[in-house]
Amino acid sequence: MFAALSKSFLKGALFEIEEACASPVPPDWADGIRPVSHFILLYVRKGEGELQAAGVTTALRDDSLFLYAPGTVLKLRLQADPPPEMVWIAFDLFLLSGKNGDSRSFVRQTGFPLQGPLQLAPARIRRLMLLLAAKGAQARGRERYAAQQHMHDLLAILLEGAKPAARNALEARLLQTADYMRASYRETVRMEDLAGMAGLHPAYYSQVFKQLMGKTPVAYLTHLRMNKAKELIMEGEMSVREIAADIGYADEFYFSRRFKATAGSPPKAFARRKAERIVSLSAPYTDHLYTLGVVPCAGQLHRHMPRGIAPLRLPEHAVDPWEAGREDFLRLDPDLILCKDNVLPKAREHLGDIAPIACIPWASRDIYRHLQDISALVGREPAAQAWHDAHDAAAQAARRAAREIIGSGTTALCAARRHELRIYGSRNIGHAFYRSLELAAPDRVQEQLRLHPPGTGHNWTSITPDEIRRYEADFLFLFTETPQDRIELEEHIAANPFWASHPAIRSGRFAFLDWGMWILYAPSMIVRQLEELASLLPRLGSCKTHF
Repeated sequence: MFAALSKSFLKGALFEIEEACASPVPPDWADGIRPVSHFILLYVRKGEGELQAAGVTTALRDDSLFLYAPGTVLKLRLQADPPPEMVWIAFDLFLLSGKNGDSRSFVRQTGFPLQGPLQLAPARIRRLMLLLAAKGAQARGRERYAAQQHMHDLLAILLEGAKPAARNALEARLLQTADYMRASYRETVRMEDLAGMAGLHPAYYSQVFKQLMGKTPVAYLTHLRMNKAKELIMEGEMSVREIAADIGYADEFYFSRRFKATAGSPPKAFARRKAERIVSLSAPYTDHLYTLGVVPCAGQLHRHMPRGIAPLRLPEHAVDPWEAGREDFLRLDPDLILCKDNVLPKAREHLGDIAPIACIPWASRDIYRHLQDISALVGREPAAQAWHDAHDAAAQAARRAAREIIGSGTTALCAARRHELRIYGSRNIGHAFYRSLELAAPDRVQEQLRLHPPGTGHNWTSITPDEIRRYEADFLFLFTETPQDRIELEEHIAANPFWASHPAIRSGRFAFLDWGMWILYAPSMIVRQLEELASLLPRLGSCKTHF
């Protein structure tokens, strides 16, 4: 992994060995208080305990090897039994920085391509470290030239054959630098500082960062800034000068040149463009785009969507893991990424450098506002109005038919999912019932709905089986996700007196419906839900047994 860098990195290198020692006693520099002043190469031949470096603890075992850069705080804890066997070398590394005639100048290094626990067959490492430890103080005296050669050979072996003991250790440090750039893109960010944060030489840091992220640190930082600028331009509330200052450019003209080089057009022209290659991180928003006649190049899908859109495995909720790889998004090369606010932090973490991110708030806006906002984003306002007009006409017709059946009766909505009961309001499952058809909800549900604008805020209330008595209604719709959910509801109906005495249960005016279709809060699903209710209500209103 590091072999290609070995010869070039160590060419002309000089070493000053400050300490070379073999001892069972932990060294003074491993007290966990002061940062070490030199590079530390530590080999634990035998022993049990732990080594804490910069707050990260690693368990010690036989044949453990570690390398740390100056400035690292190390704390070594060892068990006395069995007696430990350790060898360590504290050294400084100087690399050639210039030539002038017969003179040479060197710069002391504070980073090295490898850092932390290392994984390597220890035989040659052990032999060279024991040779240096045997020389002791002479490694800085009359044996210094031999010690220089041993040190060079030792580091060359590390670069040619070693690798981090845990692949994730290096990856975690690289991702930490990406986190820093996302948090500090408005400020001056120096590559030397990022490399130091990763514990790597700047040249090697750039190389391995690109391997992990698909672009160099400089490109990553530039794209972060320009994508943020694109987001601000799309919002339309700031001038070019204000946007330049917001993302860290003091000169708006220099910013405009950099923006054009990245985006293909200057900021004002970009403001008139509409995204063509859109990735949707939310299944409902993918549905919105499709309703507007926009086919995203990829997106999260629900099971009722037509084929033709490349599916992405994405988190549904903020706590869900992120499974989609960066490679997928880099290959798609989107103009815009669309998401809900509950996944925005993960979208910024994984995709903020790839494309501008448009976040449409989820819970604080209803389906009509979602469609309005997304249509404005993609320039499809007439299509949104056409859908709204068609939906209103269909809802009015269904509303008239529903009133003939239900009249002034009330309707309750109860979902059983994973051993939990939920009473729904006017969002998700409840939209078609309470907003499209304007059916009356039980009093306790209406109390909750009055606290929020229509279709926002309140979604559902968790109840115990006995609490169904507080939601008496003339009609009851029961939503289940699995066969087991339905079995549990049927057991409540058969065995729980509060369920058996519920007015809708007694009259047989209740029905089981598919959770998977009704939970989807998206335009195409609202249409399908209305169609199902238009077919269901006449049968439910005329029968005395449930179905």
